[in-house]
Amino acid sequence: MKKVFKKYLWLWEFIGVALILGIGLLVYFKNDILFVIVGLIFAVLGLLRIIPLVKTTQDKLLKWLYSFEVLINIGSGIALIVLGLDTENSVNLKLLFGYLIGGILYFRGVVYFISTVLRHEGTDRTKFISNLVLLTVGALIIGRGGFAVEQLAIVILAIAFLTAIFVAYGGVKNYQNYRNEFAASEMTKKIKKEKGVEAPTSEEIIQDRPVEDPKQKKDELNA
Repeated sequence: MKKVFKKYLWLWEFIGVALILGIGLLVYFKNDILFVIVGLIFAVLGLLRIIPLVKTTQDKLLKWLYSFEVLINIGSGIALIVLGLDTENSVNLKLLFGYLIGGILYFRGVVYFISTVLRHEGTDRTKFISNLVLLTVGALIIGRGGFAVEQLAIVILAIAFLTAIFVAYGGVKNYQNYRNEFAASEMTKKIKKEKGVEAPTSEEIIQDRPVEDPKQKKDELNA
């Protein structure tokens, strides 16, 4: 099953590209669905991170801090999904949406710097720059009193296109490998057919193999 899935991985990647682009365009042209999409992102990221994050964190304080952050993400995601499905509260949700996104981004940056500066957890340049950006963007969003939903829709559409490009690149490579293997297999069959040579089956090998007589083998050893 695993071999079959890997063989046709390109198919799932092509389907993924279509779905990613479809979601990005849907968010751009129908802004109300944005609350549900962002809520799903927060909830899924939180649920998938919480167990590995807690298990691999040795510092007890950071373990509680990370758990609190993840629970905030999950709770915020569920709240956005519920409120996003309720169209009557769309006006109030738009006012809350900017502050919620800004607060989550700002808190992620604060947690990162607490873990690295105060608790001396290992990091690298990429994490430092990305979390500095999150802290800055979060502070700007809160300071400006939120942002327009249309602006985030453009950002989501841009991210969707970039993600689709990366997934499509992997899908094209896997599809090319699949076609190369198929072509090589067909060429091997054609050569064997032209030469009239066929590989024996396992049953033919067993049938052609002589059966040894245990008594005869014993006499040969004693001789």
